Amino acid sequence: MDMKRIGKQGKRSFGVGLLMIMLQFFACNEKGKESPRHDDEEDKTIEIQVGTRTVQTNRVTSSGTPVVPMWKAPMATVDLRNGAGFPILSEAEHAVVWQPAAREDGAYNHYACLIHHKGRFYAMWGNHELGEDAPGQRVLYAWSDTWGSWTVPEELFPAPGPVQPRTESGIHLKPDRWAVIDDELYAITYVHGAGVYPIARSVGENGKLGEPFLVENLPSNGALPIYMQGSDAPTTAPPIGVRLYNWYRENNHISWWAGAAWGVQRRAVDGQSLIESFIYRAKDGGLVLMLRDWGTPSNPVHNNRMYVSFNDGTGGWATPHPTDIPDSPSRAQGITLDDGTVLLIGNQNTNRFDQALYLDRDPMTISVSKDGYTFDKVYTLRTNSPTGYRFSGVGGRNLGYAYSSSIVLDGWLYTLYSIGKEEMGITRVPLSALEL
Repeated sequence: MDMKRIGKQGKRSFGVGLLMIMLQFFACNEKGKESPRHDDEEDKTIEIQVGTRTVQTNRVTSSGTPVVPMWKAPMATVDLRNGAGFPILSEAEHAVVWQPAAREDGAYNHYACLIHHKGRFYAMWGNHELGEDAPGQRVLYAWSDTWGSWTVPEELFPAPGPVQPRTESGIHLKPDRWAVIDDELYAITYVHGAGVYPIARSVGENGKLGEPFLVENLPSNGALPIYMQGSDAPTTAPPIGVRLYNWYRENNHISWWAGAAWGVQRRAVDGQSLIESFIYRAKDGGLVLMLRDWGTPSNPVHNNRMYVSFNDGTGGWATPHPTDIPDSPSRAQGITLDDGTVLLIGNQNTNRFDQALYLDRDPMTISVSKDGYTFDKVYTLRTNSPTGYRFSGVGGRNLGYAYSSSIVLDGWLYTLYSIGKEEMGITRVPLSALEL
């Protein structure tokens, strides 16, 4: 037997083994860099009560607040504009709803709302020429009878007051929901900057618009849009307004701006300020309320987590708790399919928590939960967004695809959204692409 050869082979095997161990170490290290959870794990599982639901968790935030575990999917990678490591839905189809030709048309466009009614898609959104939530912000709408082809937008709710820069304060509008009652379509928008309350109007198939009316009684500090003022200015909601107000509860909806009157607490258990509430029904029939942490680039108080609340047993909602669902941050929406599967459409593209990140809203994602309580799959619906704007000097914009509004129709998911808060786009994807 050649002992020299055995010695050489042993050294070679040892070297290869050492190399493999090193490669595995670096691979694991890189994997950790791409998808760290950044929750501190407790040594033992604890129970917390969130409304009527008992939750077991061994995760806490960096400040020690227990986290409601709802995320078993991978975290995003840092390669955001290439899908953030999530499978990109190649079957998705994208179309432009509207691009403003000039600043005067409104270079700021956001707050998407989508519905399908009597064979036609309707889209509405907030619009201003100078910036986000500036005085005089109005609401535009368009419709489509054929995929990819949209009408030229028209005013749905005109400017409620003087059009001014966002450095000024004043009355402005934010779209909230489309609703159908007695086979008639209604658009609901919220007045801000003069109290916070909803108004609505009907939208006919021929484009004829009904007169605006109150959905709730005018608050004591409220002021009406200029076109609702006059000697007969309303202060109480008419019967159709009351029906629309009740429509939310009857159809498991809630306003993005719901507060105390809806039993929604805007201050979380850890003291964080929360905004933009939405509801979905879990597979077991329970209602789930979610909100996002509030923050801006100049006020980085957010922690890149979604917050959750469950029914408190008295008709309201328990104090919201942080979850481990990542958030860019951005507005999200939950949709329950017929089989109880829940789709969370938003920007779940954060790769770490509790560090006040403010990321571009790219990619736009779809997260999937079989029961509505645990999300274990994530897909990229759209990515590689524009890295700049066509119009400069418009305040309050963010790059990416965001603030979506989605519906399911004939086996397809349709999603309307803003592109950099400058344009409006729409995407559709077959539900089969989500491996449901």
